Amino acid sequence: MTVSLINGKRKYIFCGDEASLEVLQPIIYEVKKKELPFEIVPLDSSTLQNLLSSQKMGTFLYIAAPWKLKREIEKMAWSIGYSEEEMISVGIGPKPMNVFCCRCHGITEKINLIVDEEITCSHCELQLVVSDHYSSLRDAHLGYVAKL
Repeated sequence: MTVSLINGKRKYIFCGDEASLEVLQPIIYEVKKKELPFEIVPLDSSTLQNLLSSQKMGTFLYIAAPWKLKREIEKMAWSIGYSEEEMISVGIGPKPMNVFCCRCHGITEKINLIVDEEITCSHCELQLVVSDHYSSLRDAHLGYVAKL
């Protein structure tokens, strides 16, 4: 995934560990070159929530993290008041994907699933087909009955 600089922001915050931030290095370089205000925040920072909540309007957030941690940081940023238009996030590593069972309503997590792939529900053992219908409320794709 290529990430680009969003121009015209008051400040830029880059959130990630040393390995994850490699993805954002071209943006960080461009921000430094233009002498724009920025801050790099490590993923393990216990003060991340306080730092983000103390920012002024116009701050743009870049997140590069393993998928689960990326999602947690996004949720925290949304709860503070950041919108999807005020951040770009990049998932690093294998992507876990949740599938919501249409029978038992259990959620099964699998790595690197694709739409139309068949899986077995980890709760009721029903064969499911992974759909492209995604629920942000459940953070899961809907799994339809594969075979009756």
